[in-house]
Amino acid sequence: MEYLAYGKTGLEISRLCFGAGRIKNTCDTVEAGSKLMLKALDEGVTFWDTAEGYGTQPHLGEAVRQIFRDEVVIQTKTGAKDYEGAKASITRSLQELQTDYLDVLLLHGISTPEDLVSREGALDAFREAKAAGKIRVIGCSTHIHTGTVMDAVIDHPEIEVILATANKEGRMLEGGSLDKHLAYIQRAYNIGKGISIMKVVVAGDVPEADIPEWIEWGFNLETAHAINLGMTDYPHITLDVGLARASARRRLIQRKAA
Repeated sequence: MEYLAYGKTGLEISRLCFGAGRIKNTCDTVEAGSKLMLKALDEGVTFWDTAEGYGTQPHLGEAVRQIFRDEVVIQTKTGAKDYEGAKASITRSLQELQTDYLDVLLLHGISTPEDLVSREGALDAFREAKAAGKIRVIGCSTHIHTGTVMDAVIDHPEIEVILATANKEGRMLEGGSLDKHLAYIQRAYNIGKGISIMKVVVAGDVPEADIPEWIEWGFNLETAHAINLGMTDYPHITLDVGLARASARRRLIQRKAA
């Protein structure tokens, strides 16, 4: 498995990120979900992504209870916009994840520059929690949006991590072309933001036989520190881990040959 610095956040992550948004679809209990997370950890996947709104934080929390906390980097999200809502969300996330701190907390689904401004109250709660040691890194997700929203989040000095949609055809993106979006990602990467990409396989809307090619595109995007792939069962873990390892080997060979 490939490990690297998550931009200038001070965190080290596995490049393959376990996207836990849909494990409730296949894991009918918290215990089943936790076993899936622990299997991924056994395979070297140390970066886990969830959100309060997914309803999967308890699954991760049950896994966290069984390991040393510093074995994993946990990134979660809140859609709260005001101070009180975000403060309550942080408390719930800590409880559900069975942890004293969140490695990364994201403002969930920022869609426009105005949307970012409207969440200043939530950011106040983030700042307070960070000062208290309950959050290590602050960031945001832009979901499927690009264009001016990327300018806004890149320029924001307190946003250290950006989770954005990116895939080989630019599908699902709203607000600009894939080429321009990748230029935004490059700019964020260059100034030290931690970059995660999602929707790499368009939420599963590509032929099954083509999935490895789409995932490989994600791993070949050097400006992405993490490739967030939704894993819902053991075969998903096996496939994604195998592709991550093969991609890392190929790129290492290419670098040595250059």
